[in-house]
Amino acid sequence: MNRRVMFAGFLAVVACSDGSQISVATGMSHVLLTDDPFPYSRVARVDLYLVSVSGSLSADTSATAGGDFITLAAPHRLINVLALQNGITDELGAVTLPTGGITAVRLVIDTDSSSITLKDGRKLTGSTTPGIHWQSSAGRPTLNAIIYDQIVAHDTGATIVLDYDVGRAFITPQEIDPNSTDSGFVFSPVFRAADVAHTGAITGSVRAHSAGGATVVDASLRLYVGVVGTPENTWFSIATAKTDSTGAFRFSYAATSSFWARTGVSGRTYIVAVDPPGGSGLGRTLVPNVTVSAGVVTSISTVVLP
Repeated sequence: MNRRVMFAGFLAVVACSDGSQISVATGMSHVLLTDDPFPYSRVARVDLYLVSVSGSLSADTSATAGGDFITLAAPHRLINVLALQNGITDELGAVTLPTGGITAVRLVIDTDSSSITLKDGRKLTGSTTPGIHWQSSAGRPTLNAIIYDQIVAHDTGATIVLDYDVGRAFITPQEIDPNSTDSGFVFSPVFRAADVAHTGAITGSVRAHSAGGATVVDASLRLYVGVVGTPENTWFSIATAKTDSTGAFRFSYAATSSFWARTGVSGRTYIVAVDPPGGSGLGRTLVPNVTVSAGVVTSISTVVLP
């Protein structure tokens, strides 16, 4: 059976395992690609050259365990991740794997072949000014995915999504040094991997409280996990999104609420924060107590900004 692997975004490192035994049964997995909307309005394209995606079914994913990673996909192609929004995916490949829990996922990119194109036509690379500061990741870095809930390779097949959050993966130099005049970007890779069967989505739209409730374009949204009533700086940031030309937004491939209930923190739920575009005169709104179920699209309807 097919197991598909889809590309969606970047995060950091986490390995999850429930100690499942790996059997000799096999199935085919596919790899697809999608992306959270990019928050920087001055950017037209973000082209990443994807070399390979690999996964491990071993409980030991340390460097000393060598040879545990299996290639899931080897696209060797340039992909404009900004074209992948609101659940749109790009299939990277398919592979037959032993059944069992996938404990770690790694992605290799080629930074020398990757770039950011601004809306004024300028193309930023690691060698331009302004440009992309790849830091120690220049060349062909190996990036490790966050895995919130376990990914299981069933004998009937599975779909693995790699969710790359561009808005968190490339930050402005001013976030590091407020006095910087650099107009380029700093690479700060953020991506997660998930089993599509164990995820859901959150959708809605944003309108203004005045002017006949006009739609709000380019509102900035962030998805948190936290306890309502506690300080916002104690919440865990999961993903970013932005409203489109109709005021609509979507957080795709979110872990189920039942997963967060198992983490031992009482009352932890999803919270959606909505910030208006700069200069709009509108205020910020929080939508608390949002729940996500596997295979379900949760609509929080219309968010009205004060």
